[in-house]
Amino acid sequence: ESPNPAFVGGLGSGKSHAGIERLLRLMFDEPGINTLYAMPTYDLLKLRAIPGVIDRLSQIGVRHSLNKSDYCINIKDYGLMYLRSYDNPDRFIAFEVAHSIVDEIDSADVPVDKAELIWRRVTERTRQKSINGNTIGAVTSPDHGTHGFVYNRWVRNSTERQQLIKAKTTDNPFLPVGYVDQIRENYDEKLAQLYIDGEFVNLTSQKVYHFFDRDKHHKPAPKTEEYNAIHIGI
Repeated sequence: ESPNPAFVGGLGSGKSHAGIERLLRLMFDEPGINTLYAMPTYDLLKLRAIPGVIDRLSQIGVRHSLNKSDYCINIKDYGLMYLRSYDNPDRFIAFEVAHSIVDEIDSADVPVDKAELIWRRVTERTRQKSINGNTIGAVTSPDHGTHGFVYNRWVRNSTERQQLIKAKTTDNPFLPVGYVDQIRENYDEKLAQLYIDGEFVNLTSQKVYHFFDRDKHHKPAPKTEEYNAIHIGI
């Protein structure tokens, strides 16, 4: 019920579903308001957001229509859901909404300064009159770790308006068998904390050296005349 909740989770933990569900419920609670769902790219909107919203509306039998050119879903008897990309912040104009969701605002593809800009743009648009006041939520994996936009706002500089909700990949009971093990094979222990456990990890230090094992990776340099020069590369 926070005005600014952040759902931070691992891969496949249900972040986008949570964001979509939140906006739809707010619209059903107050027919006539509009909402905004934003993602890093238009490709992600086409592949994840739009199908996710349409599938959910079809499941519960709510009539709707998609305006592909305007990136807008008209939810009959309830309102409009605008879809916008971080690719072009200048398109965050000429509409007002009561509630917004920013998806993957902490993605590795979204620099921290751009995330700040997007948040300001979304805040400017989220001003339509609403019974319980305007809200902006974030759903994201914590790609930037302890130096990201989400950590700064929801942990380091948290206020009473913010609520942090954390989820692990393993919290989602609907994932196929073996999915988590397959994902875990791709990462070392530190990155698994980020991409599976949804934890904020410090990625600005030890990007390489946390992999280093002195017994496994260290080899003494030979001391013979044949090796009279040593080349070191990183």
